[in-house]
Amino acid sequence: MRKRASIPYLLLLFLALLLPLDALSGQGEGGGEYKGAVHIAARETYIEVFLDLEGADRRGIWSQYTRRLLDLIPTLEADYDAWILEVVGREAYHRRMQAVQHLKPRVPKEYQEEIEGMASQMSGGLVNAPGDGKLSLDELYFINLYVDILMSGACSALSVFGPASATGSNMIARLVDWYPRKGTAIFTLKGGHRSVVNIAGALSVMAGTAFNEDGVFAALLAAGPSPMVDLSSDSYRSITMDIRYALEHFRTLEEVTAYLNRQPYAFSHQVFLADSKRAGVLENYFGEGGTRALRGAESELGEGVAWEFRNAVAAVNRFFLKANCWGGGSDPRWASLRSELSRKLQHREQGEVGQVTFNELREIATYYDRSHPGTYPGSTSGDIYNGGTQQIILFEPHSFHLEVFFRNASPKPPPDPTFTVVPVSFLSPSR
Repeated sequence: MRKRASIPYLLLLFLALLLPLDALSGQGEGGGEYKGAVHIAARETYIEVFLDLEGADRRGIWSQYTRRLLDLIPTLEADYDAWILEVVGREAYHRRMQAVQHLKPRVPKEYQEEIEGMASQMSGGLVNAPGDGKLSLDELYFINLYVDILMSGACSALSVFGPASATGSNMIARLVDWYPRKGTAIFTLKGGHRSVVNIAGALSVMAGTAFNEDGVFAALLAAGPSPMVDLSSDSYRSITMDIRYALEHFRTLEEVTAYLNRQPYAFSHQVFLADSKRAGVLENYFGEGGTRALRGAESELGEGVAWEFRNAVAAVNRFFLKANCWGGGSDPRWASLRSELSRKLQHREQGEVGQVTFNELREIATYYDRSHPGTYPGSTSGDIYNGGTQQIILFEPHSFHLEVFFRNASPKPPPDPTFTVVPVSFLSPSR
């Protein structure tokens, strides 16, 4: 087995900052306007990627991107190989690769070409060997489909809009509580019908959080219970790839919702959807008596579930629509979201209308119980920011203001997470 490089990932990322940007972006002499189809640059906390896919050879574009990525982070292939083994374990490895075989044919052809382009630069070929320090084609597919294969996690989201928003526009907080992420990247994928920003791992053509140039935002959340997955069923398909397809092809929240709501799926889940004015949670529950519907601020909820805000929507890893709510009760994070949101709306001078500012939304997203000495994110069950949090995404669709906390697979979540303001441009790479 190939030995993993001992140079820490963050050190490599820091060293990459010393590289001139032109060496990565494919610019012409003199630093003129961006002319290439591939741009990649190391930022302080993430990798910035801009890919122009319009009328392009997608396999070639993603192959070129991956070659530059591996020049930037030489250990990435071995790191991801070790990550796969850590996530699935040696005993379950081949069973997970079997799930990949069922999902691959149902990935849209253009996305298959992108994944195959990345695989062309890896050393694993067609050999699936856990822990060999290489990435095979199937392992690249697993990296891109693991959300659809594992469907676990404890993510959450909150949206505040209308009179409750201090800007008058929708503001979104999205927490990714999942497996540690290697080489976090923010992709701007230009081309097709609509351009898309994808916040993902550096080897992902799509992940669970993205938005398009019209400001339609989508985030995937696991939710239970769910029927056992029949791998041979035609309804076993990739939700993450469907989210990208919907964002690339439709302009409005209603159109994206309608597309996702009519696709067949083999397991239950929910998708947090928003635009500049409103938000909702698409609850796709396939259990007995369940329904597929968009839960809004004023939807009728199950017994024992309370939500008293007309201009806010939240989601945790449970179904709350009346037809889908199982077992009664709630979720400790749901209770914290309610109490923290209520506190912000009430914390006003006499006579003021209760509103939440962008900074206050950040405070809600980073809430954990600090009332006792020695507490830390995840030390209590109601912590919104918790031990599994890998990213916190704050986004305003109207202005395209984007801030992200990147944990970058550090062993412990910092007590006071630092957010990076990420420039959003669908025209050219940021400067």
